[in-house]
Formats: sequence, C-alpha cells, structure tokens
Amino acid sequence: MINRFKSILGKLIEQTLRLTGIQVLTKQQTDAFLKPYRVANHPSGDIHLTDVPNLINPSQLVFRQSEAVTQPGYVWDYHQPGDRVSLLPYGSALIGRNLLCTNFGNHHLLENLIGWWNRKPYSAKTVINPWSHYLDGIAYGGYYDFVILVAAQLCRIKDAVPEALFSEATVAYPLFNSEYEREYLTLLGIKSDQVIDSGRYAVKAERLITGNNGHWFYPNTADILSLKKQVESVLKPIQKARNRIYISRSGRRRITNEPDLIRMLDRYGFIIIEDKPRTVAQQVDIYKNAGFIMGPHGASFTNIIWCNPGTHLFELFSPNYAPPHFQYLAAVMQMNYSAYYQGITGANQHAELEGNISVSVDEIDHCLSKLLRNEYA
Repeated sequence: MINRFKSILGKLIEQTLRLTGIQVLTKQQTDAFLKPYRVANHPSGDIHLTDVPNLINPSQLVFRQSEAVTQPGYVWDYHQPGDRVSLLPYGSALIGRNLLCTNFGNHHLLENLIGWWNRKPYSAKTVINPWSHYLDGIAYGGYYDFVILVAAQLCRIKDAVPEALFSEATVAYPLFNSEYEREYLTLLGIKSDQVIDSGRYAVKAERLITGNNGHWFYPNTADILSLKKQVESVLKPIQKARNRIYISRSGRRRITNEPDLIRMLDRYGFIIIEDKPRTVAQQVDIYKNAGFIMGPHGASFTNIIWCNPGTHLFELFSPNYAPPHFQYLAAVMQMNYSAYYQGITGANQHAELEGNISVSVDEIDHCLSKLLRNEYA
C-alpha cells in the first residue's frame, strides 16, 4: 500500500515538474540527450547461462538456461558554455530544464524533493556523478550495489577521461557511508577531499562526467574486468592456496541450522569465514586463495570477481529467493557453479528478499561428496 501511494505521488510530482518546465527524461531520452557528449562506449554483450539444477534433485531447476544480455556502458562528458549542472539529493542531474535518468529510473522524486532545500551549497568546476538512485538499504544500498554499480562505473569513467581531469574533479553522489566505500575510492585514486555527498550538499558544476548502469543482474563485463584490473594493480594479490571456504551470514538470509552444517563441513576441511567487517584487501585475499566457495546467497559473493578461473561457487538458496547475478558473475570469471535449496520452489523466486534459509545437512553432505570428488578427480 505504501509503495502504491508513493508511486501515485511520484507521478503527480512528475506532472507538476512538467508544468514548471522541467522534463523528467526516461533512460532512452537521456541517452539521446547525452549522445553528442559520449566519450566511451562499452558495447552490450551476450553470455549463455546453462541450466542449473538443484544439486540434490536434478529434476528441479534453480535456473533455466538463458542468454544474459548486458546493456552498453557509456561515459558522457557534458559541458556547454553558460549551462550549469545541478545534482538532486539522490544524485540525479538536472541540466537546464532536463532531469536525467542514467540508472534505474526517477521513481524517487518524492525523496529528492524532501531533501532538496536542506542542503548546503557547493560549487565545482567538474563533477563526476557515478550513481543516481535512492538508497533504501534493502533493495539498493549494499556492498554489491556499491562495488558493481558505483565502483565499476568509476573505473569505466577513469579509463575514458584524462588522468588529470579525473584526479581534479569532484565526485558526487548519495554516499553509502561505509568503510568499504572509502577503501574502494582510495584504491581507485580518489582522494577524500574530492568526494561530496549529494544528499548533504547542493552540488552545482560547469561540467558533468557521468555514466549509466544497465541490467542489475548482468552488469557490463568490461566494467567488471576494469574494476578487477584497477584494484588488483594496487593490491597485487598473490594466490598462495586453494582453500575450501564457507561464507557465514549473521544478518538476513542466514542459515538457520548453521552450527550443524559447520560441524559437517569440518570433515571436508572447510575454513569458516565469519560475517564480520574486513578490509577490501582481506576480502580480495580470501577469495583469491579460494578453490571452492560455499555459502548462502549474499553480497559477499560479489568478491568472486577476485577468484581465478576454475574456482567453484556452490550457492545455497531459499526456495523463494534465487536471483541469478552470482551465476552470471561466475560465468564472467570462468568459474564452476552449483546451487541448492531445500524443498519445493515457490511460484516467485524473488519473493523473500530477507528470508532465512534452512538446509538439510545430510543433503549438503551428499552434494559435497559428489562435487569434491569430481572437482579433484
């Protein structure tokens, strides 16, 4: 009911803005408006994803074969004499009377308007704007979103513009305000005094450098590989082992009978990675040195981008929540992939975003015995 009300109110706000002369552009209209200022284009791609059966019951499919089609990744460098760019609280850019849409829609006009007038003015010559969406902390605002949608886009932008321009520009968007965000920005060569929170400051600039995000499940492969290259060029990780690791979760989507599961995993020599804060360097090291990774679906698997080809990801799901983005990332990274859930899948595999997961320890034991025998045969 609340989302329906906000949707109706958002449409009314959009109509009101149009009456004042502001055009709320769609993503397609934004692409057309910015096309003359395009400075980079990572073409769309197509990766074939195979059937993924429930490992304990091959007649049940967790994922059916499909074509993962990525959208083009653009970088635009907009600057026209006399034009000023203004950023709304959640990062959307207003150029003249045109409100751009570079990511997943302007569905958060209400939140933007509520925070519009309570911000301090901030003036910049050039602003880099890598994100323009409301962070609700549930659907958007976590580790995966930052790494794959923000940090990777910043890598695309860094590849596309002169180094001096990138190092001197202000980077402004609604900040995630996390330690991993600060670490990633530092790894990408972005200094803390370059970064401005558009939720707190009304940023105006003469020049806008921005990019777009495409499919949330299937990010452009060039972005992922650029992020991997740029971060690893700084950290220089070295593979020293091929560990079997289990990623534990203590928040949502945790394994309800995890103590029993961990006792079984001990027989297979698994290292238990507890759900606690770690530096980016530590995360990279853990995944770089993994040969077999297992755990409940969660944002930590974003880190499989640091894995070597041939590493195996065994993902545990709820029957009512099984999104395919780590199957896709595993394919991009040339990894092996398996999946499991207990019971019968529901009609909607995206229904329970936050639901916890129950597994059969005996079934997992059977699955591991088969997987590890084949993996190291």
